[in-house]
This record gives sequence, structure tokens and C-alpha cells, in this order.
Amino acid sequence: MSQMVKDFDWRRPGTFLPVAMAASFKPRTFFAQMDNRGDIASPLVFLLVIHITTWVGGLLGEALLQGVPGDLNIGFLSQNLLRILIFAAFFYTIGHHVMRSSYPFSGFLRIFAYASGIWTLAALMPFLPLSISMPLGAILALYVLFLLFMGLREAAGLSVPLAAGVLMLSVVGVLILMSLIGGLTVTAPSQGSTGLSAPGVGAGK
Repeated sequence: MSQMVKDFDWRRPGTFLPVAMAASFKPRTFFAQMDNRGDIASPLVFLLVIHITTWVGGLLGEALLQGVPGDLNIGFLSQNLLRILIFAAFFYTIGHHVMRSSYPFSGFLRIFAYASGIWTLAALMPFLPLSISMPLGAILALYVLFLLFMGLREAAGLSVPLAAGVLMLSVVGVLILMSLIGGLTVTAPSQGSTGLSAPGVGAGK
């Protein structure tokens, strides 16, 4: 049996699927032996691949249901990328500075990125009926949280209460911040300039 891959390397795209599969289906083993080479390019590219994949899936689903879309909905992709970067910042800040973990930023970013690999399955949701796609989205979101918890336990070495605290505070922090950003966008005067708008908020359908 081949040895489990320990890290994604952006220079070797073929390592994406093995890392996503290992982190998703053997999280305890994967995170316990995960390499942390110190670079942040690899986990950032990993996250980018995930969200571009789901974005393309949404475009293809829209094209099949409504014909060729009038725009590429870049705002939706931008908003998702903004959200994950904000979550990554909360995830590291709370884990490293609040919970006093010595694990570095590159390590926290890897936990977040590789635990999100299962989310690529969300690319199938636009092709499924709502009775299936909505529960699937909820299940995937909960499973990502479980994988994040496993990563915090096995890779960062946090106790159960500390790992749960990192997740809870990160989710709450992102929700509050995104709601504030959305509120500022809604209450701002409606003008032609897009500089005051958060990505994807208030974009036309």
C-alpha cells in the first residue's frame, strides 16, 4: 500500500485529490502526520481550487437550467473568497493568540484548507433537486466543521474544549463581521462606484 500523502504542493497539482481524500476520509491519521513546510502558497492554492470548482459547477448548472448565463457572477466568487480569508484569519488568531497554541499560521491555514477539500462535492449541488441539494449542503458544512475539529486536535494538539472554542468563536466572528459588512453596504448611498460595496453584495441577478 502506498504511503499517505502528507501535504499538497501547488507545483504538483496531482497531489490535490490524494490530500483531499485523505483529509476527508482518514482525518485522524492524515492530520496527525501532516507536513507543515511553512509556505502558505500551497494551502491558499488548495482553497482557490476548491472554490473555483464549486463556482464553475454553479455556472454549468445555471447554464443547463437557464441557458448561457449573462455574466460569470464574479461577485459571488469574490464574496466566497473574502469569506474564507476572513475565516482563516479568525481561525488562526483565536487558535494561536487566544487559545495559546504554538502552531504557526501556515499550519492553521493547512488545517482549514485541507479540511475544506470535501466541499468540492458542492459542485454537484446545482445539478440536484432542492430536496437533495439543500440537505447535502448542510451535511457538507457540518462535516467540514468536524474535519476542522479533528485537525485542531491531531495537528495543532488542542484539547477538546479548546478546539471546540476555536471553531465556535471563528464561526461567530465571521458571521458578525460579514453581517456588519453587509449592513454597511445596504445602508450606504446607492451610487455608481463599486468601491464601497463588499464583493458580491447587492449584485444584480
